Amino acid sequence: MYDVIIVGTGFGGVTTSALLAKKGYRTLTLEAANELGGCAGKFERQSFRFQAGATLGMGFEEDGVFSQLFHELGMSSPPVHLLHTVMDVHFSERTIRYYQQKERWFEEIALQFPKDSGAIVRFFEEMFSLADALLSFIYKRPMIPPKTMKHIFEAIQKADRKLLSAAPFLFQSIAKRLQHYGIRDETFIAFLNGQLVDSVQTTIERCPALLGAVALSIFHRGAFYVEGGLATVVHALAERYKQLGGALRMREKVISIRKEHHWLVTTNRKQTYEAKHVVFNGSVHSIFAVLDDSIKRTFSIREEKEKKRPAWGAFTIYMGVDDNFQTDSLYHQFIIDKTKPMSEGNQFLLSTSAPFDRQMAPLGKRSITISTHTDPLRWWERDAYDNKKNMLTQRILQRIHETFPLTNVHVELIGTPVTFARFTHRAFGKVGGYIPNDPFSLLSTYAPQTNVEGLWLCGDTVFPGAGSLSCALSGWIVANAITMDK
Repeated sequence: MYDVIIVGTGFGGVTTSALLAKKGYRTLTLEAANELGGCAGKFERQSFRFQAGATLGMGFEEDGVFSQLFHELGMSSPPVHLLHTVMDVHFSERTIRYYQQKERWFEEIALQFPKDSGAIVRFFEEMFSLADALLSFIYKRPMIPPKTMKHIFEAIQKADRKLLSAAPFLFQSIAKRLQHYGIRDETFIAFLNGQLVDSVQTTIERCPALLGAVALSIFHRGAFYVEGGLATVVHALAERYKQLGGALRMREKVISIRKEHHWLVTTNRKQTYEAKHVVFNGSVHSIFAVLDDSIKRTFSIREEKEKKRPAWGAFTIYMGVDDNFQTDSLYHQFIIDKTKPMSEGNQFLLSTSAPFDRQMAPLGKRSITISTHTDPLRWWERDAYDNKKNMLTQRILQRIHETFPLTNVHVELIGTPVTFARFTHRAFGKVGGYIPNDPFSLLSTYAPQTNVEGLWLCGDTVFPGAGSLSCALSGWIVANAITMDK
């Protein structure tokens, strides 16, 4: 009999597990795959390590989420390096260098957009102010939306004047704020769309202003290269979890979650485990495959609705190449056509390992991960699968070769939503949380606590949303709530 069973080892799951183990809870964490981390995981081929997604590290600055988490758990941070250049954003006619330091970024704005630089700087200053107000609240880890009167009182206590000052922006979009400042530059708007799609899964018209403000400010708080990739952080948290007495079982896929007197979790190894609480670290749309029908009938989230709720998939290219990059930037975003959607290879992110990182690639070589958003449902037609994969790969690599001629490719692997479904066990390979439809999307978020007693959610489809920081925070919220409900 366990106190808590945690299903999945993404950032939400390992955070919940480690924090509860530190509090003395008897915990069992189950992972279906061979690797930890889910969409933040890794795999290795021919001496190259690849990150599942093309992403960089955040939250390692002083008082950042991961810095606080490591302090709470009494552990040291894996090696990270502050990036002075967040990324280079490549258009057909120019490259914008996105600096981490605000002052240098504002200088780049003046250089790239001299006509609108004043308005753009004022827009960013507003975004930074809004983000400060919202993050000061989110980092206190409230249960949102509140599920009980206790949660309401706690949320009120954690709110402050800065949060109230952000209230008028609650129902506005990023597009509305750009209109306020008279910003219409096509390249700048495409730049914003690229950043927002990568972070909050949508573009300026549908992006809530508060959500966009956090996305556009987070790199300026601290953007980091993590040695060995983000999976290194997951592994460090999992190792600390085991040191604290937690049980971790790999390659044990949960096939059923039901409730009698206590929760009963059955796996593909024909093992059934009993617990007072179950934490599901995965997408909401994936939980229905394992929930017992008796739970589904009382579950406030309806399966049919979730099947229709839009979410992205990822198309990825993994390459091991010789180190012949003529740039000091490790992250590159490509936008091919500013007038077209930021998906299906028209916008993609390339991350390359640092030349000194021997965990990622041998000396003189680099590991590369390339990722673009794609409609996950279009990949399940078997007859068209190979043709779609080859066409999208060719389109992306052709654009990259115009900027970085890649020679001596030692490894080249392709991942589609079908691949993600297979290895991360996410329904239809949907990743990155839900796509906001309009400025009111913040009101339709799910809380980590469900209406079913003892059943909890964490990960990218519940508050506070997608990304390593948000997923870790959702796990922290769950751990705090279980501790308080004891």
